[in-house]
Amino acid sequence: MSSSKFVCVVTLLLGLLHLQPGGTRVSTEVPKGPLYRAVGHQLSIPCHVRGVNDSASWIEFEFRMEHQGTNRDIISTRDPNHGDVLFSDRVSMERMDATSVVFTITDLKASDEGEYECAVVNQEGSYDGDYSAKIIVKVIKDTLRVSSLAPTSLSLEEGDALTLIGKASSDTVQRTHLTVTWYLQPDGEKHPHPIVSLDRDLTPSPGPRFRERYGAGGVQLDKVGADTYKLNIAKVQLLDQGVVYCQAVEWIEGPDGHRNPISWKLSEKTPVKVKVKGNERASSGSGPSPGVLPGILTYLIALVLLALVW
Repeated sequence: MSSSKFVCVVTLLLGLLHLQPGGTRVSTEVPKGPLYRAVGHQLSIPCHVRGVNDSASWIEFEFRMEHQGTNRDIISTRDPNHGDVLFSDRVSMERMDATSVVFTITDLKASDEGEYECAVVNQEGSYDGDYSAKIIVKVIKDTLRVSSLAPTSLSLEEGDALTLIGKASSDTVQRTHLTVTWYLQPDGEKHPHPIVSLDRDLTPSPGPRFRERYGAGGVQLDKVGADTYKLNIAKVQLLDQGVVYCQAVEWIEGPDGHRNPISWKLSEKTPVKVKVKGNERASSGSGPSPGVLPGILTYLIALVLLALVW
């Protein structure tokens, strides 16, 4: 066989192999579905493309969805005005790198349920693979309930015990689980501090600020009923003054094995005031209170007047 014929044969074989299933160069990926999310919360869908020609200067992405037979354009990286007005103020698409984006919808509505498609805009002039990927999204009712049985406010002395009771439950039909965390928002600080949390296996995990006290047995969180969670701080400190509340997060496991939050809510907030121990008793023993002084002065004046009369 001549060298020219050999080259032709090799080229033909490579072309045939390239056309076989699995031999395509471009693939677009989204998570396995269906994805379940609750009404009123957030949905995020990552999208990644592989194998796009390096000559493509910048990859453009588009998201669209199909709901009850209606196709809707949602958002595009190359055109900020692209998409249905029903989504305009609730959607965003963030670039993670040149080949990946994350699409997000906030304040989910029941009408957002449907089949979502991530499409890569082909700028290469020819097609060689899958330039889009689809995923089913199910929007379910938000049945998560969270509440606190604590008083509207608490006033404690340094060293007193603090016990708070919270409730968290859900009636979601799908198989889900809850995590519960108590937080302290200290007076004068911008960010809350996690006190301690319980995961789905009821394993406690203290926050950084409370780790030492938790290790010494001074902080506990226990599930004491089907939906009841009891927080106990054995001895409060002055830095514990602030607002305390409970947060519950409902999680669902997706087809890919990853856990995702579908709903989260906060309980009522309880202001906690912590005073220096014995401060009031010490001040009361140091002398007469201001309210007693006028009475003593009046008594002395009366004695002087009585002496003058006599």
